[in-house]
Amino acid sequence: MASTISQPVGLNLAERKTSLWQLSLGLLAVVLLTFALLPTQPDYDLWGHLRSGTDVLESHWVPSVDEYSYTHFAGPPLDHEWFGESVVAFAFHTAGAAGLVSLKVSLAILTGFLCFYHLLRSGVSSGRAVVVLLTLIGLVPPFLMIRPLLFSLPAFALTLIVIYQAEHGRTAPLWILPPVYALWANLHGGVLAGVGILFIWSVLRRRALPFLVTVAATCLNPWGWRLLPFLVKTAAVPRPEIIEWNPLPATSPYGVIYAAILAASVAGLVLSHLEKKWLLMVLFGVTSLLPFVATRHTPLAILAAVVLAGPHIADALKRIPQKGKSVEFPRWAVILPLACSAVLILAAVRRPIQMEVSTDRYPVQAVRLLAASGIEGNLVNQFNWGEYILWKLGPRVKVMMDGRRESIYSDETYQQYLHFQDGSGDWDRLLRDFRPDVALLEKESTSANLLQLKPGWKQVYSDKIAVVLVREGSAAASAVTKAAASFSPAPGPFYFP
Repeated sequence: MASTISQPVGLNLAERKTSLWQLSLGLLAVVLLTFALLPTQPDYDLWGHLRSGTDVLESHWVPSVDEYSYTHFAGPPLDHEWFGESVVAFAFHTAGAAGLVSLKVSLAILTGFLCFYHLLRSGVSSGRAVVVLLTLIGLVPPFLMIRPLLFSLPAFALTLIVIYQAEHGRTAPLWILPPVYALWANLHGGVLAGVGILFIWSVLRRRALPFLVTVAATCLNPWGWRLLPFLVKTAAVPRPEIIEWNPLPATSPYGVIYAAILAASVAGLVLSHLEKKWLLMVLFGVTSLLPFVATRHTPLAILAAVVLAGPHIADALKRIPQKGKSVEFPRWAVILPLACSAVLILAAVRRPIQMEVSTDRYPVQAVRLLAASGIEGNLVNQFNWGEYILWKLGPRVKVMMDGRRESIYSDETYQQYLHFQDGSGDWDRLLRDFRPDVALLEKESTSANLLQLKPGWKQVYSDKIAVVLVREGSAAASAVTKAAASFSPAPGPFYFP
């Protein structure tokens, strides 16, 4: 009798020990992910997102007039990321840089959790699921910055998961998508990718109702039905001057990482003994090509590799021969991952979270000079610096161009600015039309060199990355020239914002 009772007790203890070991490893994985994502660099658009989000929080609605540019089109701006920017602004005004970093880490953990839960629901063991999730290392580069794009990653992962479930006979989750898309449409324009992949599935599966209801839900935004055509138009416009809108270079580090993920996915699909749903394979093929259209689509392709090919990768891992006996860990071994987690958490808590603003990328000193001069009016600026300038000096100083592009500027104005930046065609058209008084441009750039040669303009300040020029005879010229004469660059480092 004693022997028959002791056997199930022993099995329960072994299972409990394995569960504790897996939980401690899972905690360590989350802590490692968090620690790896703490370093954060502000990208060129972050100041614009923060300014737009702050304006929404202060006015309690989307502003109908742009106050930061003098070349914007006459109609109200179409800020399709208004709610995502509001969340970013709320996080910053609540906890500063720590709030921003906490927001992006939370989105990363949510994305990873959705993928992990999907793999478990698909019959993958927790150990193999962790191995498959290693492919999410390709999501680290976009998560090193803070931008509304990050909201699209868990939403796109959820879309693929719901489609995967529907292909395996569980169609009820399709009705999760309408409320998700109603929110997503106000967070980031990546909702267009979700609509696109859902459209392909709906057409091939001949299930129109869930798709139509989901698309209708995207109209719950300040611009209604006009939002999706606007997003289609912006996605179709070629942007060779912006790196992330160019195809992913195969020989770049990111290109090599993606190639490895794609190779692992294809190998998993070939070696897997699981049933291969043809429609899911079509969706995987479509998404796998997205990085070769634009680099910024690479995270979406990586998520498709995990969600659509992940169960097959896990099944293929079973084909790898196992040598030797399985290792049984003692109870005290559970403490090791917990101890490592505690050390990392302590190190993160003791280190202040700050985002350094590099003086090699941003005109920190030149903007300080313009702020000290107290000028107001229209500024000629480098495209990449536009949103940094409008945060620091706007709205009393208005920019010529910034990264908001189609949301604020007409196609004609944007093309005119590109002519100015490249020194091609009628390059000084905007200068003649708007007669700006001051210019802040990248040192040795084509536009700076041309403006220095243009009669009536003179340089009053220069540092390692920027030059400031003024239009002679203007009110701003004397103020900036006077400020430059007594200006002393401040020692760094400088931190966001």
